[in-house]
Amino acid sequence: MALTSMSIDEVVTPGIRKHFVDEYKQVKPALEKIFKVGTQESKSDQYENYTGLSTVASVAEMGTYQEDVPIKAYGVVLTPSKKGLMMPVTMEMRKWAKAKEIWNGSRHLARALARDVEDQAASTLINAFDTSYTSYTDTKPLCSVSHTRADGGTAQSNASATGIVFSETNVEVGLLALESQLDDRGEMITVFGNRLIIPPALRKQALIDLRSDGRSGTADNDVNVYKSMQSFYGSIEILVWDRLGAANGGSDTAWYLEDTSVSKLMWQWAKKPNVTKNDEIGFKQDVVYYKGMYYASKGWRDYRGFWASKGDTAAYSD
Repeated sequence: MALTSMSIDEVVTPGIRKHFVDEYKQVKPALEKIFKVGTQESKSDQYENYTGLSTVASVAEMGTYQEDVPIKAYGVVLTPSKKGLMMPVTMEMRKWAKAKEIWNGSRHLARALARDVEDQAASTLINAFDTSYTSYTDTKPLCSVSHTRADGGTAQSNASATGIVFSETNVEVGLLALESQLDDRGEMITVFGNRLIIPPALRKQALIDLRSDGRSGTADNDVNVYKSMQSFYGSIEILVWDRLGAANGGSDTAWYLEDTSVSKLMWQWAKKPNVTKNDEIGFKQDVVYYKGMYYASKGWRDYRGFWASKGDTAAYSD
């Protein structure tokens, strides 16, 4: 039976929405693992950070207790951007009941949005060393060797200054660098890199280094500490994200360590991916338009809990 204009709301629109939702669900966004996902509450959501208190002081008999108050530190303002595409459905497609073409179109629309969402999230890591790509109000890129401290203390680094390549030895370098991060009062914080984020090009080496029964590259039956430390720290998760690779404008050498409980990479939905129909059937061209869109913001509230290396052996000083 041919589809009429009356069946647009009865058949076509529900079908497009169903296939859109089903296809979008097939994508398992990495951003939901790496970012703290929330809801945008206003046009510009502002988050302020405050330091903790300084070291507790000794008090002599009948002495006066030292006073201290938190210092306002850096923060972030998240402003969403809107992204979307239009998909036309012609009278001929409806009249001759070419449902397969319509459903495939809705799937392609869902894939396009899912791909863009992942690309937008991945751009935060791809541009982690780019001085023109900032979010935190210290005006530094996500990964910098000179993050300013709010109390005026010594600047901190969460990036390799020499672009160390990914290797079993250098994983330890990155872990120790991450664990040495201080808060904005110069106090130690508890940090451990329990997630390794890499492009596909580093997957094989990561599995050898972190998942082998023994230590890779040795003939002395050495223990693989990253496997045996599981009872103390839990295993280091390996997250391979294809959107980070050179094929997508990223890098095949850059690698990242994240403490999932401390990291403050943020993604906020103002409106999740959805599809809507134009209320008016296109009179002049016999076309009904369906719009796929989403509205979201991204950034980071703090750099702590995150560390990275370009992996290119080049000097990095930003």
